[in-house]
Amino acid sequence: MSENNMEFNFEPDPQKRIAELTELINRCDHAYYILHQPLIPDFEYDKKLKELEELEGIYPNLKRNDSPTGHVAGGTQKLFKEVRHEVPMLSLSNSYNIGDLYDFETRVMKDLSITDPKDVEYCVELKFDGLSMSLIYEKGMLIKAATRGDGKIGEDVTQNVITIKTIPLKLAESIDITVRGEVYMPHKVFAELNETRETMGEAVFANPRNAAAGSIRQLDPKITGSRKLDIFLYNVASTPKIYNKSGEARPEIFSKHSESLKFIEALGFPVCEHCAVIRGMEDVIKHINEWDEKRHKLSYDTDGMVIKVNNLGFYERLGFTAKSPKFAVAYKFAPERAETVIESIDIQVGKMGTLTPVANLKPVSLSGTKIARASLHNADEIAAKDIRVGDHVIIEKAGEIIPQVVEVVMAKRQPDSLPFKMPEKCPVCGSDAVKNEGEAALKCVSISCKAQLIRKISFFVSKHALDIEGFGEKIVETVVSQGAAEDMADILRMTPEDFLKLPRFAEKSAAKLAAEIAAKKKTSLARFITALQIPFVGETTAGALASHFKNFEKFKSATSEDYLLVNEVGEKIAASICRFFDNEINLKTIKKMFDNGLEIIAAENVTAVSEKLSGKTFVITGTLPVGRDEAEKLIEANGGHSSSSISKKTSYLLCGENAGSKLDKAEKLGVPVINFEKLLELIA
Repeated sequence: MSENNMEFNFEPDPQKRIAELTELINRCDHAYYILHQPLIPDFEYDKKLKELEELEGIYPNLKRNDSPTGHVAGGTQKLFKEVRHEVPMLSLSNSYNIGDLYDFETRVMKDLSITDPKDVEYCVELKFDGLSMSLIYEKGMLIKAATRGDGKIGEDVTQNVITIKTIPLKLAESIDITVRGEVYMPHKVFAELNETRETMGEAVFANPRNAAAGSIRQLDPKITGSRKLDIFLYNVASTPKIYNKSGEARPEIFSKHSESLKFIEALGFPVCEHCAVIRGMEDVIKHINEWDEKRHKLSYDTDGMVIKVNNLGFYERLGFTAKSPKFAVAYKFAPERAETVIESIDIQVGKMGTLTPVANLKPVSLSGTKIARASLHNADEIAAKDIRVGDHVIIEKAGEIIPQVVEVVMAKRQPDSLPFKMPEKCPVCGSDAVKNEGEAALKCVSISCKAQLIRKISFFVSKHALDIEGFGEKIVETVVSQGAAEDMADILRMTPEDFLKLPRFAEKSAAKLAAEIAAKKKTSLARFITALQIPFVGETTAGALASHFKNFEKFKSATSEDYLLVNEVGEKIAASICRFFDNEINLKTIKKMFDNGLEIIAAENVTAVSEKLSGKTFVITGTLPVGRDEAEKLIEANGGHSSSSISKKTSYLLCGENAGSKLDKAEKLGVPVINFEKLLELIA
């Protein structure tokens, strides 16, 4: 028999395949739910989970104890207190196949002994792509908010959740009720957040769901509040109890799920308006197909539809599996994909120096949009997918927003194709392109790179840095576009005559801005270090470095070991500072700043009283007898330093009433905890 006529049938070892799938899915769950960094697209994840379920059904004796099919995906982080859910928060079984919906209908009708499909009423809702949340109210007051976690135990994130403006802290009724919903981030907010993170040199979020989950798990509620999250409530978890004026409680009983949604909406909860009550799966599927098109016009992510039996009286008869209810199913829209060709790869340099490879594609239509370019993110992404110029590739819109290359069609690869290599130099200014520890992206660290100039100057003159009032971003754009500044240092030499040469400047406005620049040439060391925009060195770290080194020459000339002596500085930041000062262009620009009149003066608003707290770092939590700012000034006036984050290097946790999670962390790390009176004793 010739080789061409031979048939081979390689059956994978079921035990080995089950082990591979179990470990892969558990790894994906940890990355998705805990790290907020998805490893594979949702579609691929669901395919692998379904394959595992089918294999375990055929070989039940090979199912592992840690199988993800037997528990709700998720988990908790040790940074937050655990909350046990009185009613478990289960996940829904997912399907991309319309046939599965008819199978669901058949099972429901069989279990309920119903013969006519029209006798089953369904409540059909959008499936939001966010973070599941449980809100617990007692007598109308919000007392706790918890993540789903593993379904039985979640995380107490109440302080962060109360920053979501659409969540009522007090209800119109005196009622005990637990409601559940999905915290999400609107598309516009997501785009603005990623733009800001890129500007600050931080990693961008892959999609709005990850951004929402990461925002809810912040240790500082102010950060969560700044992320402008929102929520839709979709379920009442247990029978509500309404109290009358005499304090007597009566239960509120619903016969249908749709009635419960109207009830909580009347209480003041945000409930999605796109909810339909439909009889029979055939009409449900027509409704789903309509939304497959309409969903693209929404201002938030929805990745499917949830179909629930509307009659609550049927729930007990239908029952549950180990991880899902049998009275509901989630239908997920298959991601729209298209095949195209990578014609070339460009390197873009972002506002903070990030080198991003961008694929120029043969134009193709996707989700109603003509796609001609797609970000390839970084060198690691290109290497992992082995993306090359000339490749036929499959693209899809990540989170329905960002075009991305999913995979290469290897069968169509040209034999002469070569692996793509990222440049070693910045394509704009020629400085070295470096990769910081723990990051995937290459960056240009020159502070005079033309690609970064508008953003660099905008931050340099902002209130966080030199605080030159009236020097807004539009003026910066004009200054740069007209060639009035080649780098940040040029701003310091600008005169009224320089501004009068620019559009829309009159004598008065030109003189005022030039005078403001002259006044702000005198600045503190902390502000100047912040203004330099060294990667990973923000205002807090800049303050710590200024307190430690006292003058700029000592700071600039220090070694990595010297930087590590500062509480806020770790290996990554120390290496970043060293790289910054190893760059000759940076040193020339800094010299030019001093030549143009920059002068570093003593730290602002701090009058030295003593050095009794010299070398000590304090973290403040809770409510003190004085304001937090006053406490920080008191610490700094006596030689100490105030930090926002707690670590093993922290000298003391200054603790007031209603202390938060920092107290738990201090106790775990063995950091001494003192009250305000003890602080006064230390400096007495």
